[in-house]
Amino acid sequence: MFEECTKVDALVEILNRQHGAVPDVLVVLGSGWKDRASGLLEDTDVLDLRGLDNWPSPKVQGHGSELVLGQLRDSGARIGMCSGRVHAYEGYSAAELVRGVRAMVRWGAKNVLLLNAAGSLSEERPAGSLMPFTDHINMSLPNPLQQGQNCGLGAEFMDLVDLYDPEWRAELLKRRPELVPGVYAGLSGPCYETPAEVRMLVKLGANAVGMSTIPEAIAAKSAGARVMAISMLTNLAAGIGGSRPNHQEVLDTATANSAVAAEVLEAALRSVVDERLN
Repeated sequence: MFEECTKVDALVEILNRQHGAVPDVLVVLGSGWKDRASGLLEDTDVLDLRGLDNWPSPKVQGHGSELVLGQLRDSGARIGMCSGRVHAYEGYSAAELVRGVRAMVRWGAKNVLLLNAAGSLSEERPAGSLMPFTDHINMSLPNPLQQGQNCGLGAEFMDLVDLYDPEWRAELLKRRPELVPGVYAGLSGPCYETPAEVRMLVKLGANAVGMSTIPEAIAAKSAGARVMAISMLTNLAAGIGGSRPNHQEVLDTATANSAVAAEVLEAALRSVVDERLN
């Protein structure tokens, strides 16, 4: 048994033993999403992830470290909301970045919704906008399917066309037609991008830029889950409209727009849950 597989399997065993009912949807919460998100659930059970061996804990302001399990209001769907995301710039390997997602999917979660805060690459997408992913451009984030990262297995050559499920996204857009999907560019951070890098990303066709999500999306898809991702655009990227990004701005914008973010999150959950129930 490879070491990474052993760690993932140990987490699955704990989840099975302590929280036997598998969630229909796993939500990974990004900066600013946590406060309103848990209000969508009832009959909740909270697991402190810091008490689990081998579950990496975040060190960044705005990220908690817990898994909330509960029923989506007015539905029979079980949802897991995880606020324990870690990042490459914290020194974690690709395997560590995605270990929690791998464990949750192996436990039985078939749908994974990834949320984050990102910088907008256009003034036409102002702070507070929400952007479902159509695709991504991976500039420097580690790939969890590389040799030695993929649960100790060899490199995996996976088709990433429609990584972000188009049917799930289309159903969300029916419910929230004001949303404008786009392409997310991922950089390792922790520095914000330079104005020259921002201009390059715009020319490459990106609409938003951030420091997470892509490794988790790849790992979840590889493990057999259906994936969707949504960015809350919390600031204009460096040099756009005179912007000079900072982390407090990200947190403040996320807090100011938490109500609409919760509405979109609920719509995204019901997009896949209602399909399952019908």
